[in-house]
Amino acid sequence: MSDDGAFGTADDDAPVSRRDLERALRHLNMSDLELRDAVLQLGARVVALTDELTRRLDGVEPEPAPPGTPAPPPAHTLEAAVGGQLEPILAQVRAADAQGPTAVSLDLGGDKYEVEPSAPPCDEVMHLCQARCCTYSFALSTRDLDEGVIRWDYGHPYLIRQRASDGYCVHNDPADHRCTVHVHRPRVCRSYDCKDDPRIWIDFARRIPAPPGRRAEPTGGSDFDLMQRAHARSVAVATERRSIAGGFADPRPLPGPPPRPANGTK
Repeated sequence: MSDDGAFGTADDDAPVSRRDLERALRHLNMSDLELRDAVLQLGARVVALTDELTRRLDGVEPEPAPPGTPAPPPAHTLEAAVGGQLEPILAQVRAADAQGPTAVSLDLGGDKYEVEPSAPPCDEVMHLCQARCCTYSFALSTRDLDEGVIRWDYGHPYLIRQRASDGYCVHNDPADHRCTVHVHRPRVCRSYDCKDDPRIWIDFARRIPAPPGRRAEPTGGSDFDLMQRAHARSVAVATERRSIAGGFADPRPLPGPPPRPANGTK
């Protein structure tokens, strides 16, 4: 409360909480996503219009009617033709956009508390692998952002925050490489299993680790995969939009994760 007795008023130099700062950043990032999607929609409309004009100019459509001919049905107008093509073209544009780097990344895999957690034998192999998986970059979900436990990189929203000193996740204890937020760990961490990851193991069964810095071979996705990814991204963005719109600036208690038995300590 300020000196004049008004509630809800703060001094100009009052500190801003991390939760409040991140809420503002999430709003700005959502504005970026909405602007990006508006550009994609405009691009799809230009493509549809160009395709339709090309068909008509190439003589695929009938020649223009003589003067005085009654107007064609609305379905034959240029606007209607473009509108009819817009949805599939927009889906293709969004799928193409999903292939490239995005300014704002979101986890597309669903609720982290509903996935079946993996159970890698971290206690047995961590002295060999040194928790190398905790150096990988990945996107967080709206659930992670709402909980406010897992830190994200403000310069690369919403990728997991990593230490500059060694490249590990900021929640990884540098002394023993164990996860300090295991109960709240993101979905990617819950579902990941290192056994078949060539970046970590040459032969997991024989406990032969891969050399540091080894990368996985890139894999290509089919058009169907890209369409599915574009759809999943639109769902994730809609979830993030609803969460921000329904949030409040003042802190409020958040429900904790449902109780689950711990699987490993990574």
